Amino acid sequence: MNTKVIRYVLYTIIVIICIVSIGIAVYVQFFGEETATGGYENDIIGGGAENSDYGYGYGVKQEFLDLFTNEFYSNQYAGQINKVDPSQDIVYTAYSNAQVVDGKYDIDVNIPYINIQGDVVAGYNNISQTVFADKISSVMAGTNVYTIYNLSYTAYINNDILSVAIMATIKEGDNPQRIMVQTYNYNLATGQNVGIRDILNNRGIEESVVENRIKTRISQESDNAAQMAEAGYQVYQRNPEDEMYKIDNIQTFIQGPNGELYIVFAYGNNNYTSEMDVVEI
Repeated sequence: MNTKVIRYVLYTIIVIICIVSIGIAVYVQFFGEETATGGYENDIIGGGAENSDYGYGYGVKQEFLDLFTNEFYSNQYAGQINKVDPSQDIVYTAYSNAQVVDGKYDIDVNIPYINIQGDVVAGYNNISQTVFADKISSVMAGTNVYTIYNLSYTAYINNDILSVAIMATIKEGDNPQRIMVQTYNYNLATGQNVGIRDILNNRGIEESVVENRIKTRISQESDNAAQMAEAGYQVYQRNPEDEMYKIDNIQTFIQGPNGELYIVFAYGNNNYTSEMDVVEI
């Protein structure tokens, strides 16, 4: 192949790449879904319920999953905290264990402790003990089925609000894998539990905007699940009209590293499923 032909081929490839890049940019500009914060999230429909959260970017669900690094980020909080243990941080790993016992279990767990005095936080820690720590104990004590159990957490402070999230993934025998998520939001200045309305009011976000955003996301996931069911797959079915998606009933949410509000619907909290929807506001 002579030099002129090679040059022609290279020029043709470069032109094609440029055309494709421009086409993608135009598509995102005009067809991306506008979010409540004014940005765009372009969802790829048809990738299945598990992948439908990925769009032109990293994906809200994956961003949320990436937060679970078993670390606490104080954002240089300077307020006064009455700690249970003054030698420890506000949130720290109280128990960590990773081991495999052939024929019994495979665990990799990190349980956080919220190191703040008071009944509200004591209640948080008691929930973590009952829901997560006791399960670890029962798995290690012996089980009739092989169990895989992973547990991790993340914690942030934003404007006096401490947000802690714990996520557990568990597979017991032939049962479907479950993903469970528990969150806590605590006002360090007032010593009170923080609800979703408190966050929205502080940020000046209307409830109707949030509920519409949630309904749009869940409707997309419901349509994806219906398509997969028609193709013969077993999928978790969502009902966009379910009361669980109303502001009054939202309990699982955190503020992320830069104040992002992640609203989480972890269906494995009550069912044997790893399906989870995450809406960012």
